[in-house]
Amino acid sequence: MIQVCYYKGCGVVYGEKEPLSDKAVTHGLCPKHLEISLKELKADVEKLVNSTGGLKVLIVEDSRLFRDLFKETFHDRFPSVEIYEAVDGEEGLQKIEASRPNLIFMDIRLPGENGLEVTKKVKARYPSIIVIILTGYDLPEYREASRRYADYFFSKDSSTAENIFTLVESILRTHV
Repeated sequence: MIQVCYYKGCGVVYGEKEPLSDKAVTHGLCPKHLEISLKELKADVEKLVNSTGGLKVLIVEDSRLFRDLFKETFHDRFPSVEIYEAVDGEEGLQKIEASRPNLIFMDIRLPGENGLEVTKKVKARYPSIIVIILTGYDLPEYREASRRYADYFFSKDSSTAENIFTLVESILRTHV
């Protein structure tokens, strides 16, 4: 498996590589760009926390198992954060209108309208809401589309989801 950094066209090969016979390529962030990306995310979330006095999170995910696990893990770490959830894009848009979250974790593959189209609508109407695409489908075309609409893209299978929790934890410790 060859790992290639996707950050703004970096393209650097990083990490452990399996034997050359395995030509599969996976995309992620090299250590340098992971650090930059997390700093950018931290700055964006800090602005939201400072401007609103708290953090409201919406999880838009059709898998009940993943949604429940993510919500439970998030709630265990951040009990003061308001967490909302939606199973599809339509319900997600309704929850956004009703609760005005400042951070959204959006899956790409959803029943009905996909997460990228929902994200496009959210950002058009509420540009200050941070949208993080969190998907199990780590495909270059999804990354490219995410770059146009969402603030960040993370794979569910990577360790960066844990990094997001650590980042949010450090922000909440100092602001909430």
